[in-house]
Amino acid sequence: MVQSTKELGIRDKQKRTSLFKKVIYGLCPNCASISIFKYYIKLLGKCPSCGYEINTHKIGDGAAWFSMLLTSILVAIGALILEVNFQPKLWVHVIIWFPIVIILSVFILRPFKALLICITTEKSN
Repeated sequence: MVQSTKELGIRDKQKRTSLFKKVIYGLCPNCASISIFKYYIKLLGKCPSCGYEINTHKIGDGAAWFSMLLTSILVAIGALILEVNFQPKLWVHVIIWFPIVIILSVFILRPFKALLICITTEKSN
């Protein structure tokens, strides 16, 4: 089977790009040349560079689940350390941890979404 130079270049670049870089920058799991996100967490339909269909992989709520799991673990540990060391009132906990939960959940969601897309792409290939 004859492969074009563009296909060989894409495969070579994909092998050189690490999973960590693809996840952090949200790069295409197929060609690793451009971000697969249209907005912060909204995915493109397909990669403009290689034409890879991104929305064919159904990851569901997996990214949100992992994001909330990690956020809840970090917040629980932080709240425990704060409570043991300083014993603040309940309203102080609410003022400190509510914004942290929101910010961490949103901040961690995009990398987890990119990770699950990369993993499903690797499994399907």
